[in-house]
Amino acid sequence: MHRFKNLMQFNFFCMEGSVVGLLQNRIAAINKKEAFLLIMLFLLAFGMRGHLAKYDLLFGFDSYYHARMNAYVIQTGAAPELDTMSWYGDIHGQGGAPLPGSVKFFWAFNAVMYKIMTLGAPYDKETWINIVKILPAFYGALISVAMYFLGKELYGKKAGYAMAFVAAIIPAFVYRTMGGFLEEDCLGFLWMVIGLVFFVKAVKRPEFTRRKIGFAAASGIFFGLMAFTWQMFLLIPITIVMYSVFAFINIYAEKGSKAVIPFAGLTTVSIAVFAALTLFVDGGLWISRSFAYLYDSVPVSMSWLVFGAGIVLLVGIAYLMFLGEKSKTVSEPRNKTIKLIAMLFLFGILLVLVTIIMTAPNLWAPAGVLGKSVGEESPGRNYFGEKYNALIVLPYIAFLLIPWRVYRKRNDHLSILVFFWILATFFMAWYKLKFTYTFGLPIAAAAGVVTAELFHFLGNRTEFEKKTILLALGFIFLIGAAAGSLFIEDKVPSIEQAVPDWKTALKWLSEETPQDAKIFNWWDYGHWISFVGERAVLTDNRNLYMENLQDVAKFIITPDLNEGLHIVKSYDSDYVIVSFDGFQKMVSYSLYAFNVENADDPRILPYRTGPIFVAVCNSVIENNETKFVCGGNVLNQAQAIALKSDWTDQPRQLYEGRVPIFIYMDKDNYAMYALNPAANNSMLAKLWFNNPDAMLFFEEVYGKGGIKIFRIKKDMLATLD
Repeated sequence: MHRFKNLMQFNFFCMEGSVVGLLQNRIAAINKKEAFLLIMLFLLAFGMRGHLAKYDLLFGFDSYYHARMNAYVIQTGAAPELDTMSWYGDIHGQGGAPLPGSVKFFWAFNAVMYKIMTLGAPYDKETWINIVKILPAFYGALISVAMYFLGKELYGKKAGYAMAFVAAIIPAFVYRTMGGFLEEDCLGFLWMVIGLVFFVKAVKRPEFTRRKIGFAAASGIFFGLMAFTWQMFLLIPITIVMYSVFAFINIYAEKGSKAVIPFAGLTTVSIAVFAALTLFVDGGLWISRSFAYLYDSVPVSMSWLVFGAGIVLLVGIAYLMFLGEKSKTVSEPRNKTIKLIAMLFLFGILLVLVTIIMTAPNLWAPAGVLGKSVGEESPGRNYFGEKYNALIVLPYIAFLLIPWRVYRKRNDHLSILVFFWILATFFMAWYKLKFTYTFGLPIAAAAGVVTAELFHFLGNRTEFEKKTILLALGFIFLIGAAAGSLFIEDKVPSIEQAVPDWKTALKWLSEETPQDAKIFNWWDYGHWISFVGERAVLTDNRNLYMENLQDVAKFIITPDLNEGLHIVKSYDSDYVIVSFDGFQKMVSYSLYAFNVENADDPRILPYRTGPIFVAVCNSVIENNETKFVCGGNVLNQAQAIALKSDWTDQPRQLYEGRVPIFIYMDKDNYAMYALNPAANNSMLAKLWFNNPDAMLFFEEVYGKGGIKIFRIKKDMLATLD
């Protein structure tokens, strides 16, 4: 027994020694320089984004929705069936808003991160807000590092560092992953980039081995994780399918028909695993949606041209392949011809892109009042300078370099993958502001192509030429880093702006109103109210139901008090919350109310006839007298007091000698207002300036910093017919 015990101890020490030795060997095998540079790149990317965690609250609007729903998952372990804190007046009778299925994995992943970062602590809102301010920056930094490994697999370490650096600093991508910007894209791109790394490993030199099949399956799994996280996973099948056609041709031209079989098989494994996982997301509907996007993206006349050219390409290449198979010999000129035709067709695709851009400038133009009033639906090309700065030259250079590189270099069919990734996202970003962030990482990939080609070009150049060209590339990167830093410095969460002061108002709402209170509100600030104010909202930034939006807009603009009262009564709302900048949105409200796109509609014209002017006032002391500067107007105390009246139907002046103008000033001197007749007769004006008839049904319970909250007197509403 004693000998057995000694033997066991001896085996344990041997095992412990072998494990320690294995770890030591692993650590010794790490490239210290590579590890150091990756840590620096991670810190650069995290610092660019995490620097913005200094603000109290979050960025944007949708971040608040995700933070609120994620908080529910942290507390209960699962997302609810319906979101009862928003769209409580759902006309479909569900009693709340439906949840998007693809986001639940995102919330679950964040919930796990919360538990890890708090060592399993229970939910605390303040702690969760602080973690939300870190998570997107952390994910963005990881994605930047992942871009290094993608670049390394594609073009080598130098290109990998260039790709990681550009991903770390380019504003369009930084913006969507900066501290406090919690949306699906901040995590979704991580799975896509990792999936691409494994995909590249699998098909770089395709062969049927267990290792390669494992890489292909791993890529499909990570692509599937992107599908579970974010609807933009449609980029994967669109990009890979277009790439596969040309990669197939390229591999055949270089290695013959037998070489394309492993490529086709490995690609099929990747897509099959991915497609199987997407069945749990949308039942495979992404296939029809992908074709619909492609169909809607190319004008009919252009699609026939592309289709015809594609047929000619395939027939020509098929004929050359047939000759090659028939001769049973490898013909270098014939194979070069096949590659040349394919690469010329890539240039042809670029010409098609340019033609579409020039002949269809309003492609994907939003339809309906909702689409036209949401800023992110506007063309993205107008923001390219802000979103990409000098780095925007990189994809243009890559477009020209990639076909030549693939034609010149053996075994580089993967650059075609980069080509179509850049092409698809460039097209999306050109036409939609909301897609500009998808183009950020492809620009980083373009940096990898340009860097790889640059070092190839510099191979036998003089020292002076090398330094000159490298300085030029370095200058572009330097400008990108500087512009990215300035871009970040300019970004302040909208909720942190003091005009109007939503932070204070929402704090009051959460502390001074019943927890089950239902707020009658416009959609712009719905997510803020439900997360920060912790009260149910009638509408929010998801814009789910047009009927609700119309009713809120009608309430705001209607001159008929009875109509306004019946609208709030129909939703059984408890409080109405409005902002002083709503006066300047009268035309937008009227477009929603009447559900029209044309601002020249006769029903809209009254809100455009004459000025609607709102200006915050600042007090100054001149000659021992307090004066108020409101925009371009300077008022003494007597003039200010004269304007502090309740709602009136008596105008104070005429605009252009014909349009009556109603002028007011807040009782606390916050702002000055000049309203045309339509704005003055609106429910918004009657509430804001305490119209006596309206105040029979509403009580102003909060009025500060450009925000007012009114309690609805339900007992009085009950007397209405």
